[in-house]
Order: sequence, then C-alpha cells, then structure tokens
Amino acid sequence: MNERERVARAVAFFEQCDDLALLHRLTAEAAPRARKYVATLLARGDEDTIPPPAELRPAREAADLDEALETFRKTSDFALFQVLARSIGRRIEALEIIASAEFPPGARVLVPRKAGYPAGTPELPGTVEQTGTQLTVALDNGEVWQGPPSLARRESTR
Repeated sequence: MNERERVARAVAFFEQCDDLALLHRLTAEAAPRARKYVATLLARGDEDTIPPPAELRPAREAADLDEALETFRKTSDFALFQVLARSIGRRIEALEIIASAEFPPGARVLVPRKAGYPAGTPELPGTVEQTGTQLTVALDNGEVWQGPPSLARRESTR
C-alpha cells in the first residue's frame, strides 16, 4: 500500500471518528508540524513552493485507529498531510455543531475553567449567551468563557 492509499484510509477513519479528545489532540500535534513543513518549503523558495492539499477522497475501507494514527504521524508529503489535518478539522467542526444543539442561549451549563482538551477542573457555572462551533458563556463570577461546546455540560437542576 502506498502513502496515498494509507492517507485515504486514515481520512476515512477520521471522517467517522467520534472521539473529540483524540481529534483535538491531533490538531494540536498537526499545528507545529505544519509550521515546520511551511518553513522548510519557504527556505527552498517562495510561497509558490507550498503545495495545496492533495486531491484525495476517503477510501471505501477505513483504517483502524492504530493505522490511522501511524499514518497521521508518519505522513511526510505536505500535500497529503494537509488532507489529513483538514479531515480532522472538519470532523471536529461537525461534532461541535452537533454538541452545540444541546446548549441554546439561556441554557445553564458547567464549563471547565480552561477551554481546552483534555477538559480540566474545576468547573464553573454560567449561562450560554451564544452557541455555534464555539460557545460563549457568561460565568456566574462575571467572566466570559469561550470554548468548544463539547466541553460544556448542562448544570443539573436540584
């Protein structure tokens, strides 16, 4: 199996992955790699040396988790790496939109003090002001919290 086929299988995996913590962790890994790729390419020439994402569809048969992670970590072709990163980012966006449906404006929620993965503690109570791929929550302590809806949970009513 060549690199394009492995990437297509990994893309198929990421497009159906529901593990938001994993997907967010992978985007955090992708950012410094992408910067390094771009810096290396720019050192060889101008912006025209940076390739666009490869034109590649997901494979019919998805990779399993281990294969997808290995492919993500070992892909050396920047055009193919961009395809992987995009598929992960799009999946995160889709899952966050789904999660945001649980939190209409006015909903009472608990959110972690720091908006990031992995979710931390302590949790702070507040009221959703704006929903979407990012929530804006007016915290009871007067501060404003912004972060992914997947980190929020409904405040239990007593």
